[in-house]
Amino acid sequence: MHKLTSGRSVRALRLGALCLLLLCVVLATSIGMVLSALYLDLPDRARLGLYGLLTSFCIFLLYKFFAHSAYCPLCRGPVLRGSRAQRNRNAGRTFWSYRLRISRDILLTNTFNCSYCGERTHCVVKPRLREEGAGPKS
Repeated sequence: MHKLTSGRSVRALRLGALCLLLLCVVLATSIGMVLSALYLDLPDRARLGLYGLLTSFCIFLLYKFFAHSAYCPLCRGPVLRGSRAQRNRNAGRTFWSYRLRISRDILLTNTFNCSYCGERTHCVVKPRLREEGAGPKS
């Protein structure tokens, strides 16, 4: 099982996964509120739905920011954003999305399978080995 090389990568993966799942929930809820408000003629609920759509746009921008720096440590493929590369034939999907599967795995199990190379990665920082002769600098 592979591990990430920096704490920044771990934070980017976790925050990107959280933003993606939050985006899906807020967007689905907002669209449902707007459609029900239009059907039932409730202007207050329509306003809340539009605020939800605006919030989902802000979450989308955060997701793009964090997903830009989330890579697989082995193949360097973008984990939380799209690529034109071919996916692994054993890569699983959740609700027809590879990204949702990876996000779910990162948040619930702290590991993920890369959808490009298929290798399992543990979302912790790899410990750095010190050389025996290297001591603190004076």
